[in-house]
Amino acid sequence: MRKEKILQLRENAAEVRDKIVIMPYRQADMEPHRHQFFELAYVTGGSAEHTLNGEKTILQEGDYFIVDYGIEHSYRNSRDLTLINCLFLPECIDETLSGCKVFDELLQVCFIRYYRRYFSRVRTPVNQIFYDEDRRVLALLLGMQEEYRTKQIGYEEIFKSRLMEILTLTMRKIFYQEAGRMDKAAQSGMILTAIEYFDKHYREHGLLEKFCRENHYSTQYISRKFHLETGMTVLEYVQRLRVEKSCELIAGSDYSIREIGLFVGYENMKYFNRVFQKLIHMSPVEYRRKLGVKSGRR
Repeated sequence: MRKEKILQLRENAAEVRDKIVIMPYRQADMEPHRHQFFELAYVTGGSAEHTLNGEKTILQEGDYFIVDYGIEHSYRNSRDLTLINCLFLPECIDETLSGCKVFDELLQVCFIRYYRRYFSRVRTPVNQIFYDEDRRVLALLLGMQEEYRTKQIGYEEIFKSRLMEILTLTMRKIFYQEAGRMDKAAQSGMILTAIEYFDKHYREHGLLEKFCRENHYSTQYISRKFHLETGMTVLEYVQRLRVEKSCELIAGSDYSIREIGLFVGYENMKYFNRVFQKLIHMSPVEYRRKLGVKSGRR
């Protein structure tokens, strides 16, 4: 019986505290193995037969893929295969993600505003092969590799922003392929107008009624249309906007949780806490503590 091989990030990291490892790598044949981290691998040369989650593919230059926690993959018949290997723990993107072991959960946090509107209806980007037609992903990875090599002040923030750009480009690619709705023309003008209105006035109460009154629509019609085109209700969308803004304020200000709740449109603190807990899976106080931000003013 074959002994299962499980790799840890510290086995590849230069320092024990590293949450990120990114480096060029010459990949020889490798037996099936799993990771206790996320891996983004980009083929810079050569070829190999790659088996990922049971699916076999011939890797070529310009291919890249993301491997989820605990997913098995292997390399066979490697011919001068060279990679940029980007290994990372979820907390390098957001400290609140510590312990997250499902890439789809990471995406929901990273794209809190856009995930339900666009990405929840398409395939997750893990465990499949993509082709970098314009080498835009390669350019971002090369920059990240240099930042990791020199580790100058702020390199982790640069890594985070460039990784987010790669994820966005990849999710956009999937969306174009499967849904074809990234183009604004695919959504009706009235719903795009409604989204812009809600984005601007999210702190106010009775948003749907106000929008419909100002634009001469019935609330039933817009509610139905909005849900059909975005996959969520108006209330769910506004709640996500408010929670997203409250997360920014918790992380970047010393306002008290009550002040933040009032600012984003919640007068009832119990309700604010309940909505926040539902979307972020922890209370505002726990979120602030997780980020290591000092308690706000009372």
